[in-house]
Amino acid sequence: MLLKFLFLTSCLIYNVLAGSSAFYGLNYGVSKEACPSFDTVKRDFRILSQYTNTVRVYSLKDCDIGQLALQASQEAKMKIYLGMWIDKTDSFDQEYEALKRLASSNSFYNVEAIIVGSEVMYREDMTADELAKRINKVKALVGPKGVKVTTSEVYYKFYPEVIEAVDFLMMNAFIYWEGEHIDNAVDKLKEHFFSVKGISKGKVVRISETGWPDQGDQFKDSIPLPENQKEFLIKTLCMTRTLGIDMIWFSAIDELYKPGVEGHFGLLDSNRKLKSFYQFDNLMNPCVA
Repeated sequence: MLLKFLFLTSCLIYNVLAGSSAFYGLNYGVSKEACPSFDTVKRDFRILSQYTNTVRVYSLKDCDIGQLALQASQEAKMKIYLGMWIDKTDSFDQEYEALKRLASSNSFYNVEAIIVGSEVMYREDMTADELAKRINKVKALVGPKGVKVTTSEVYYKFYPEVIEAVDFLMMNAFIYWEGEHIDNAVDKLKEHFFSVKGISKGKVVRISETGWPDQGDQFKDSIPLPENQKEFLIKTLCMTRTLGIDMIWFSAIDELYKPGVEGHFGLLDSNRKLKSFYQFDNLMNPCVA
């Protein structure tokens, strides 16, 4: 508890001195084919700390990223969402063993939540009841540490069993993949958020993933251009701040190991530089025309 108090105090002092962050959070992905070193993760988090105080990772076991990211986030005085990847294999069991090791040897004072699975219902990797049981198993492990547990799911795939099990809801919505024109994109995101809010049973709802690519193939009326990514990002920042919605942008850095358009959702390019069409002041004050 003392460590958590000191951490929160240091974050408060930092925020007062530096002002609020541009983003509530940023999603941080890594390639299993090119696992980063601890120094690389620490460098990345130091860079990302210019834009946010919170990062999210998708797995604990892959590349041992759970341990690397937890340690790097604590050194950078950042908060973290630790993800557990679930698919149709025995991935949950492997992730759960990694979580037990992590919890036994580390303090979780800066862990915002454990995210049990990403879009599990969307991919139909298991039933809602099966996912809820796994969420409750993780809650039994980390709940005594004061850590919340949730899952990350597309906005139209929340089932009552899962809503009941989670401490709060995290929704994904990629308007680009809905084929919407950029002019309608932010209004559509807001519509999806309130549709989830309406079924949340009073629980907090956060946006765990949204974004827009700056290059790649057009999908219906969605065109991946730098100006469209910028418009969606800035307007989404303004909308979420105005409405008090916590939003984790996808993604922190271009992930060029992914095929096609998937690799071009980053705030930063693959060299960890802010893309040239953004201005830091605009990120900090997105509602200023």
